[in-house]
Amino acid sequence: DLTPTTNARLKIKTDSSKDAAADAPNTASKAVYDAGPTEVGCWTCTPGSFPVTDLPTIEWFHVLEGTFFLTGVDNTARRCGPGDTVLLPRGWTGQWDVLEPVKKLWVVVD
Repeated sequence: DLTPTTNARLKIKTDSSKDAAADAPNTASKAVYDAGPTEVGCWTCTPGSFPVTDLPTIEWFHVLEGTFFLTGVDNTARRCGPGDTVLLPRGWTGQWDVLEPVKKLWVVVD
């Protein structure tokens, strides 16, 4: 059972404009392991877009389902889908653009 999350780990900024609210995805996350600085879990996200500013952790994830783009501050975009593995360094800033519902397994280290 995945529970809704506020994405505090991702530091999602919200915009009060109608357009931004209409484009905001719904997410859910469940941690299955938590030991000291390391946490492991599963995350889902519906289509939409959101920024990430100064990621506070190192995050490794493996995509199980869905398609999305990760775009860094240098405007380099990477298309990600099932079977892809990604490592986001601490401090990463960029944009998620989710095209199809996403499910990923994640590991974060503080």
